[in-house]
Amino acid sequence: MADQKTILLVDDEATFREIIGTQLQALGFTVVTASNGAEAVKKAEETQPNLILMDIHLGERETGTDVALALKQNQKTRNLRISFLTSMKEPWPGVVGDNQKVAKEIGMEDYLVKTDDPQIIGEHVKEILARAEVAPTEKIAPQL
Repeated sequence: MADQKTILLVDDEATFREIIGTQLQALGFTVVTASNGAEAVKKAEETQPNLILMDIHLGERETGTDVALALKQNQKTRNLRISFLTSMKEPWPGVVGDNQKVAKEIGMEDYLVKTDDPQIIGEHVKEILARAEVAPTEKIAPQL
């Protein structure tokens, strides 16, 4: 399929990557996975995915927020679409407000709380990609 969309799924939990990756493949997406920030940056540069689903907590030393902002500052990946996908209810200590709004304010497409229903994540991906086709605007990387 020539127009098959590629999703980069970044999460430190192997089981989650496998379950969600399989569901996204069943929906017709090509899925590339990464378990940490360095791997995510490398694969984003190489594959130029249509969407990156980024966990906010990527282990002891790094956050998905830092990785996402680094991707937005990288000339090769700055226009890629990124959505946070996390189990964290309050991902940004000291930041009060709607997490979805905060994510968009820092240049991300969306914010979704992880769910046990992979179909919901698949629908979320389809929705973001549909919006991208309607309004394929280039985003300016947020200033840090």
